[in-house]
Amino acid sequence: MPETSKAKKRRSMSKQICITGVGVVSSIGIGKEEFLSGLRVGKSGIEKIQTFDTSFSRSQQAGMVRNFHPKDFMAASKIRRLDRASQFAIAASKLAFSDAQFSVTRENSSRVGVVLGSGFCGLSSSEEFHRGQVLRGFLDLNPMLFPNTVPNAASSHVSIELGIQGVNCTLVQSFCTAEAAIIFACDQIRNGRADLILAGGVDELSEFLFRGFSDLNLLAKDQGHGERSCPYDLMRNGLILAEGAGVLVIESEEHARSRGAKIYGYILEYGLVGRSLKEKESEGISRSIQLAMRGRENIQIDYISGAGNSSKILDELEAKGIKKAFPSGAFQIPISSIKSMVGEAIALGGIRMVANTLSMEYGFVPPTVNYQFPDPACDLRYVTHQTLDLKLRTLIHLGISPGECYSSILMRCEWNP
Repeated sequence: MPETSKAKKRRSMSKQICITGVGVVSSIGIGKEEFLSGLRVGKSGIEKIQTFDTSFSRSQQAGMVRNFHPKDFMAASKIRRLDRASQFAIAASKLAFSDAQFSVTRENSSRVGVVLGSGFCGLSSSEEFHRGQVLRGFLDLNPMLFPNTVPNAASSHVSIELGIQGVNCTLVQSFCTAEAAIIFACDQIRNGRADLILAGGVDELSEFLFRGFSDLNLLAKDQGHGERSCPYDLMRNGLILAEGAGVLVIESEEHARSRGAKIYGYILEYGLVGRSLKEKESEGISRSIQLAMRGRENIQIDYISGAGNSSKILDELEAKGIKKAFPSGAFQIPISSIKSMVGEAIALGGIRMVANTLSMEYGFVPPTVNYQFPDPACDLRYVTHQTLDLKLRTLIHLGISPGECYSSILMRCEWNP
């Protein structure tokens, strides 16, 4: 029998991935409202580190989460069993579910999932656990630390806390980690393995991690203009580390419509690629954009959410990749990077995707703060200093890990005709 128009519509809706909730814990705000306010005014969440010694480093600043009280999100009896990253992830997940007006029940729990990207989560617990092993021996180890030493601790604790019994996965893909998690989650829904998934990224900052990045000479330093995160700026000389969690509630459009959910927008398509040794890195960026736009090559892109992180290499690569992907229109598309406000982390893409969702919902492009000196190698249309009010129908989100992988996510807002 031929397929009815109603059946075709249902099949189409089941493949459409929509965003129905956001949750965020960041250095510029905890929760949607505070985070949105920080984005609009170009608030900086970067400040001098107070929690550990940085005298050994050329960098002393980070995007630290302040005023975070885990007891606002979980029972006090559970807090001491959880590492900081798991606390962030649970808080962001509960905020996202609240925003989506969704609850896990006995009936739907097996169709709900959690997929998080995590870079070095559990590192603080690992450091403390193994320090105890070295100093005190195996007989005096703290068993409560061990479950938090693995990267999947955060997603596991989220599923336990919220009663989620469906898809549970943690991904690590360098600086495309959160993007890889969101892409994997979308595939799970499109393949019918889940109706709704919490997807995003979480990172915590520790002295051990900070020392590692410092010893690799990747961190920013003061060259007379202050230590700052200044993507695309001529004087940029390194990144500033960050922590936090950004989580989206994504679900099939059919599922969202059936429960009367508010839809922020859609994840239309995506691309996640590696690089061959014979290929220029900018070509990898361009290929990921082309994959995200397959079948929609004529669509107008209103904004590019840049991966620029204030490093000399990445920001210039991004500009070259965008020019290759949009040979006739690259200079007209507004671009900005919120890493100027919050810093950089392995799974910062989760927080950035929350920012993209809010930018579409409220019609603005967040600024790239700290930009002062134009760089001829980064000569695109960067939004700097102040928010640009602009109705955003579609945007491209970029994730870049130089020499390793490149990701692009094409998003469309709900009101788009």
